[in-house]
Amino acid sequence: MSTDDVSPSGPDGLAGQLDGEADFGDTTRTLYATDASIYAVRPSGVVFPRHRDDVRHVVDFARDHDVSITARGAGSSLTGNAVGEGIVLDCERYLDEIVAIDADAETVTVQPGVVLDDLNAALEPHDLYFPPDPSTSSTCTLGGMVANDAAGPHSVRHGTTRDNVRRVECVLADGSVAEFRRRDGADLRATLDRDDRLGEVHEVVTDLAAAHADEIDAKYPTVDRNSSGYDLETSASPDGEWADLSRLIVGSEGTLGVVTEVTLDLTPRPETRAAALVFYDDVYAAAGAVSPALDADPSAVELVDDAVLGYARDAWGFDIVPDAAGAALLIEVETTNADAAADLDTAVAAARTEATVSVERAVDDAAQERLWTVRKASNPLLNRRSGDEQALSFVEDAALPPARLPEYLRRVGDVLRAHDLDASVFGHAGQGVLHVKPFLNLQTEADRERLRSVSERVHEIVLEMGGCLSGEHGDGRLRSAYIREMYGAELYDAFVTVKRAFDPDDVFNPAKVVPTSDGELVAVDEQLRYEEYDPTAIETALDFSAEEGFDSLVEQCNGCSKCRTETGGVMCPSYRATGEEITSTRGRANMLRAAIDGELGPDALTSDEFESAVLDECLACKACETECPTGVDMAKLKTEVKQQKHLEDGPSLRARLFGNVRTLNRVGTALAPLANRLTEFGPGRVVAEKVLGIDRRRDLPSFATESFLEWFAARSPEPAAGERGTVALFPDCYTTYNHPDVGRATVRLLESLGYAVDVPTVDCCGRAALSQGLVETARTHAETNVATLATYADRDVPIVGVEPSCVSALAEYDDLLEYVGGVPEASRTVAGFLRDAVADGELSLPTGGDATVAFHGHCHASAKGWDAAPVELLDAVGYDVRPVDATCCGMAGAFGYETEHYDLSTTLGAELETKIDAADADLVAASGASCSQQLSDCDVVTHHPMELLAEVVA
Repeated sequence: MSTDDVSPSGPDGLAGQLDGEADFGDTTRTLYATDASIYAVRPSGVVFPRHRDDVRHVVDFARDHDVSITARGAGSSLTGNAVGEGIVLDCERYLDEIVAIDADAETVTVQPGVVLDDLNAALEPHDLYFPPDPSTSSTCTLGGMVANDAAGPHSVRHGTTRDNVRRVECVLADGSVAEFRRRDGADLRATLDRDDRLGEVHEVVTDLAAAHADEIDAKYPTVDRNSSGYDLETSASPDGEWADLSRLIVGSEGTLGVVTEVTLDLTPRPETRAAALVFYDDVYAAAGAVSPALDADPSAVELVDDAVLGYARDAWGFDIVPDAAGAALLIEVETTNADAAADLDTAVAAARTEATVSVERAVDDAAQERLWTVRKASNPLLNRRSGDEQALSFVEDAALPPARLPEYLRRVGDVLRAHDLDASVFGHAGQGVLHVKPFLNLQTEADRERLRSVSERVHEIVLEMGGCLSGEHGDGRLRSAYIREMYGAELYDAFVTVKRAFDPDDVFNPAKVVPTSDGELVAVDEQLRYEEYDPTAIETALDFSAEEGFDSLVEQCNGCSKCRTETGGVMCPSYRATGEEITSTRGRANMLRAAIDGELGPDALTSDEFESAVLDECLACKACETECPTGVDMAKLKTEVKQQKHLEDGPSLRARLFGNVRTLNRVGTALAPLANRLTEFGPGRVVAEKVLGIDRRRDLPSFATESFLEWFAARSPEPAAGERGTVALFPDCYTTYNHPDVGRATVRLLESLGYAVDVPTVDCCGRAALSQGLVETARTHAETNVATLATYADRDVPIVGVEPSCVSALAEYDDLLEYVGGVPEASRTVAGFLRDAVADGELSLPTGGDATVAFHGHCHASAKGWDAAPVELLDAVGYDVRPVDATCCGMAGAFGYETEHYDLSTTLGAELETKIDAADADLVAASGASCSQQLSDCDVVTHHPMELLAEVVA
């Protein structure tokens, strides 16, 4: 039957059988049609099982209705093995329990939805960890790692997932639950005698291992990493003495069963590590240094080329990357604190050649993390290249003997040049795995043809050189067509026999690895994401020329899953609060792409349903601008879509009110204290909720009885003002009308340090209008402000502000105006301006801060790379600063006041309050007015960093 006909309800449906959920709606099917690969396959629906029995019910349903199952974790697969036409089984939402930790035995048992970084955080108190570490460790699940035999850079020392799995529990195609582990002697004989699916598959695999022993020895490549086909090499002994089918399940890509539980072997944490980036003239020199580097017994040897290094330098400001570097090896050693420097020197010396340009060493954790950031984000970083050509994963996973890497790169380079393609190279060079990423535009037939041609020729080269097709990511849709050529007809038929024994009805991820019973096998160029893609051109109000268009910015999302990270950084707050795919940056990008392609129907982009379901809960925190490795700025996209909707329907009264917050605050201050009493008036709050959607449970900000501008006009400057020059302090609407005490402290601070302060007459920065999609209003404000502020920029007078969201708006005037008068370049936060002055030796600060300070940074400051400045300044004057690892506070300007967002906003606020409490500090500092308001509603008293600095300095 057609998969589109499957219904989750009814007498034969799923809904009544599950404790979990089944969602067969169009939105969810769209969200789960893609992973991190180049493919798009719309499933019939998605099931979120709560436990093993739910999985069994789904398997029985699928088998009885001739529907397939594709198990999925974070959806970060690069080969398309996490997308399928039938039911997608999302194992991350509920099957995420760490079942048992046995520290004495150094094992842990987990469900498949457990995220790797979460597991290792739970193991840290036991001084143990699970060593395979793919670059997606913050989002990838253990089930996905088992399916793909994930590895990562430390497999040089610790092996792949297969080498660290002790036991796998699966639901098989007949609905039975099977446990796979090493069996020998009487245990194996008893298993072989069983009259069930477990006994049958053991019998088949042990017979195949014996019958094809010579062919297995001859055809399995001599490489450290092999994720192609099925592992008959290490799953059973040729003499029939033992079998360990857990090794067969690992790397089988969900084609043999659904993993429901895994027992893993753990490793004691090393006392410490040290790392270095060794830069070379070109990628061939770097590849040639791999084998010598391995002689120093490193724990990792990773290669990145000049494209990755260039993006890291330009996008993230990594000044450690020399301009002359054509490639680098990241070399790491596991060592002791006493020997760290010496062991690292030994490894670097082994990797040095005449082509070495320079070396950047890192011994402390923070410095090492900085080096690793470049390598871990290599794949998605390449998608920061704007335009329709993207770095694609299709010849990116071959494994070869490390000594042959230079030859391999030259031969692949010849193929790419013959097809007039450029590419980037990075990967796990220490194990001979290099990810070659050609830049292609799969919206064109010409590049789809080049995809086919290059794929075929590169895989021929891999096999000619004794390599394997996949060293890490599995076969999926990319490489299944080449497996027969790699292993030969005899072993390929053995693989088919394995599949038939485990899954005779083609329930599990069919047509991958081997054909279905009907002979169907996926092809490298079928069901491509952009094969029939035809986006509607949008005449945008914002300038998207830097991104080469609205659609290009949407398409830069490659599905890498970074936005699903739940710890560290800011992105993506709405996903962290809800756990729903549609609230992630990836989910929103997928829906936007479907909308402009017409997949969701005409005018979907500006429909009420699209706004409420897709964009409404985006807090416009701007974190994805920087933290999304591909640079998908969802806040900018949201603003444009809201503007497009306003063109059709007109803005609401609430949007006009919140979009003109400076006028609102100016009137409120003029009418204070009466205005403050009105904001507390109960009946008035009820009316505001019903008419405007301003939640009555939220405290409204107070208006100052004297504005900052009034105070500034009436005062006399400090005697030292002007000794170091002048700064223009941008009077944002919150500082001016709600929190003038912050402005007063900032002026005292700057003047006491020798700066004269000008406060120009300006309009709103435009951020409030942009957040409401009122682009033309924001443009008007920007034009007025540029006319005033450009006079300061022309004279090299710094334009500074205390509210990060407002300063970031000034920095983005290029999106609104053709002429910006140098304002974006001249604008910075006060903290950033002072921090740079201290770093340059132009300014010294006294000490005197004697309190511990929990610091919550503003999300816009984080997005722009400004969040470290307040911490460094407070630390410099003596405070003990404890940065709080939290996402957006949840207020996000007007967002937290809106009735429909109140619950989400307060959930994020409560999480922030918990983390601040854990910091156990004397004081709490927050640099944003919204953050302070949110924390005030949680009864947390905050101080602006400028106030704390002024207490010491002024």
